[in-house]
Amino acid sequence: MTKYIVFSFAFFALLIMPAQTKAATLDIQTLTNQLQTLSAQFDSLKMRGDKASSTPKVKNASSTADRTCMATAVSVREASIATAWTTFSDKMATGLSNRRNSLVAGWNIADANERNQALTTAWKTWKTDKKSVSEQLKNSRKAAWDTFKNTAKTSCKVETPKQEGLEKTSADSIAL
Repeated sequence: MTKYIVFSFAFFALLIMPAQTKAATLDIQTLTNQLQTLSAQFDSLKMRGDKASSTPKVKNASSTADRTCMATAVSVREASIATAWTTFSDKMATGLSNRRNSLVAGWNIADANERNQALTTAWKTWKTDKKSVSEQLKNSRKAAWDTFKNTAKTSCKVETPKQEGLEKTSADSIAL
């Protein structure tokens, strides 16, 4: 490969040498400068193309108005999620207390059939209540995120970055 490059360069030099004049030298120098300029521009465009293809086209919140709007939207979202968790926690605590009271009362029933029925009812009620409360949390969280995304898009005129996304609900699952 190296021999081929050296041979090609030598062959090219032999072709140019006899024809070199002052005018030809200026033309070659001009062309060389143009080639270097074009190469630099090409590299610049190529780098911009690489950046554009590797990062999503998201309008950054660069102005003070955009940042303030997004900060407010995030604050509202986080407050809504905190309220949803507080409501979830309170309702789960109430449900657990009700389950405890129902199970204790059921175990205090002397008749076996009535006791089994009371225990079955207590567990069914708990499962239904737990499912309902969990669904309410899920819906409240989703609503908070949907409102945030809509506010960011319409009011703030900013597309939310990938990091600003709703987490999977499986991470929030709790078995009680």
